Amino acid sequence: MRKHIVVIADDASNLEAIKALLEHKGYVVSALPAFSSMQELAFLRPDCFIIDEWLPEICGHAICLMLKAQAQTKNTPVILLSDMFADEHLENHCDADLILKTPFQPFNLLQIVSLLIKNSRLVHN
Repeated sequence: MRKHIVVIADDASNLEAIKALLEHKGYVVSALPAFSSMQELAFLRPDCFIIDEWLPEICGHAICLMLKAQAQTKNTPVILLSDMFADEHLENHCDADLILKTPFQPFNLLQIVSLLIKNSRLVHN
């Protein structure tokens, strides 16, 4: 069964580039230009979330915290994309599985997604 990734990013070119990269490697991708609701995200039942920190309506780390607080999504890996690597605010206030500094190398994102999904599956089986 193909793994499903939800990507949330408001920059259309970044969103499309990440979607194309992941789809090329065989992932099913739901690309969302904005956060709509927790119900929608839970309904999608992804194997991993990739969320941009700088969204217009809500910060990515706030979405991450909500996902980690919900029973249905708490064990789903979350990658937070930020141009501020090791930002004290993010590290101290976010439950993301990984904060990836932008810009990033496409190969690095693919490795991280694969590893997080594999580790999540091993821990929760």
